[in-house]
Amino acid sequence: MNATEFALLAVLAADRGDTTTALAQISRAQRHARSTARRERQFVQIAALVVGGQRERAAGLTLEHTAEFPDDAELLALVARQGGRAADAWD
Repeated sequence: MNATEFALLAVLAADRGDTTTALAQISRAQRHARSTARRERQFVQIAALVVGGQRERAAGLTLEHTAEFPDDAELLALVARQGGRAADAWD
């Protein structure tokens, strides 16, 4: 698995309310992302913000990311949709 896949699993786990798994998966994503391109590292950072309930910061970084990497817009929209529900669990 790559960093992006671990990040997606983290967001999905957070969406289910499984905080322990979400944190473990985002940690794996961050470890895997250390040696990857900035595009993947930034995606992982956005997912980590979503999992952590930091919606405003995630939204801002998402705008920057999609301006530079428009092909990621659909994937980030999925993260945002899932993350909206996940972040509610943290409030």
